[in-house]
Amino acid sequence: MVLVFLALALLALTWPVFAAAALVFVVVAALALRPDPDVRDRASALRRAGWFLAAGAAFTAAAAYGRGLAATTFGLLDPDDGCMLRRPEGYDHRVGASADGSSSMWPLRDTTCGPDLVPGYVNPLVVGSAVLFVVLLVVLILAEVRSRPLPADDAARR
Repeated sequence: MVLVFLALALLALTWPVFAAAALVFVVVAALALRPDPDVRDRASALRRAGWFLAAGAAFTAAAAYGRGLAATTFGLLDPDDGCMLRRPEGYDHRVGASADGSSSMWPLRDTTCGPDLVPGYVNPLVVGSAVLFVVLLVVLILAEVRSRPLPADDAARR
């Protein structure tokens, strides 16, 4: 459990690195699709670009979740201190944290300080990126399987 906490805390701190990596993977995928006279097999170029896009989708999901996690009071022991850090305007320390407020790790939400601290685009972006990642993996694995010759075909060629 401690490792999960440390991983989430590290993700909340380093989400910009994940976002930059996602951008790099998407750019590399676009570069893999450009016409190259040396590459005769267009299908292998498409598969290679697909793997880069899948990695980009995974990093996008991680970056979005980390961004949402960084906006919450996650990891702070005292909700009052977290609310003072996250919403210094309009938060009255004497009143304390909202009695009806709560937080959740999925879907990511934190209403401890009143309105939700998590930006509205975070949960849809995480879900969309994760779905894109899974779909790309399935398509790419099926493409790899279909592109390989059957063992019977190898024996017949010999």
